[in-house]
Amino acid sequence: MSGVGITFDETHSFRDWGLRLKKIAIGIPKAKTEYVSVPGMNGDLDLSEAQNGGVKYEMRTLKFTFGARNCSYERWSGLLSQIASDLQGISKRIILDTDKGYYYTGRCEIETEKNNDVTAEIVISCKCEPYKISVDSSDEPWKWDTFSFINGVIHNTSDITISSGFGWQKVSLDGWVHNETLRIVSNAEMKVRYRNSTYTIYTGENIMYDIVLYKGVNDLYFQGTGKVTLIHRGGML
Repeated sequence: MSGVGITFDETHSFRDWGLRLKKIAIGIPKAKTEYVSVPGMNGDLDLSEAQNGGVKYEMRTLKFTFGARNCSYERWSGLLSQIASDLQGISKRIILDTDKGYYYTGRCEIETEKNNDVTAEIVISCKCEPYKISVDSSDEPWKWDTFSFINGVIHNTSDITISSGFGWQKVSLDGWVHNETLRIVSNAEMKVRYRNSTYTIYTGENIMYDIVLYKGVNDLYFQGTGKVTLIHRGGML
C-alpha cells in the first residue's frame, strides 16, 4: 500500500513519517446488551433497547501496522520519539485514505519492534468511539474527492427560504444510523414542528436537544418567514 496511509488530525503516516501501511484491522463494536432472568419465562427478558432509543455500542479498536524502510537504529529512535510525541495516549481524529468521507475519534497507543538495521515495524492501536462520522455536515458543499458512491449521501440544507406565515412548510432531512444533535441557524424567529411537538426557533443558532432524528427521512415543518440552515452530522458503524 505504497503512499496510502492514515491521517491523525493533520499528520499523515506516509507523507509526514514515511511509514508504509502494511495492514489495517477495523474492529466492529459490540452491542451493549442487558438480559433479565424472569421466573416462569422461557429464556430471558431482553432490555437492550428498552431505553435511550435503540441499540448502544461499546468502544471499537482500530489497529494499523506500518513498516519503516532504510531505518537504522539511530533513525528508528528519532522516528519513534516523533510519533510517540504526536500520538501516544492522545485522542485524535482519524481518517483512512481508503475511506476519506468519514472520521473516527480515538485515543492512540504505539507498539514497535526492530530486529535489524534496515527495517522496523510500528503498530498504532486506537480505542475509538463506536461510530465513524461524516467529514462533511449537511450545511457544507459535498466534495468529489471524499464522496462515496457506495454509501454517501448528498445533503443540501443551507439557506433554505421559509415563506409560511400561517401554514407549515416541510423540510426533509436524511438521518443517519447515528445522528448528532441538530442545530438550526435562522435569521428570524419562527416555529418548527417535528413529530408531535412544536419548538420556537430564535434568531441565531439554536441547538435542538429535544429533536431526535432517526435513520431515513425526517420531516420538519417550519412556520414563519426567513431563511434557515440545518446543521446536521451523522455516521455509521
